Amino acid sequence: MTSISNNDYIVSIEESASIIYSEIGPEVVDSVFQRYGAQCVEDLNPADLPDVFSELYAIEADLR
Repeated sequence: MTSISNNDYIVSIEESASIIYSEIGPEVVDSVFQRYGAQCVEDLNPADLPDVFSELYAIEADLR
């Protein structure tokens, strides 16, 4: 079984956030972070990283 580290999630969140930001602006990324009580990726609770990644990745996938 492969375990994804928090650092891997953070890198992936930053990559997805960057793509979303460049395609449709910061509002969508900000709204996802705000739902988890954060202003940026560094503010996220480590337990929330998989969920935030999933949300942002789904949004990114819809842009393709």
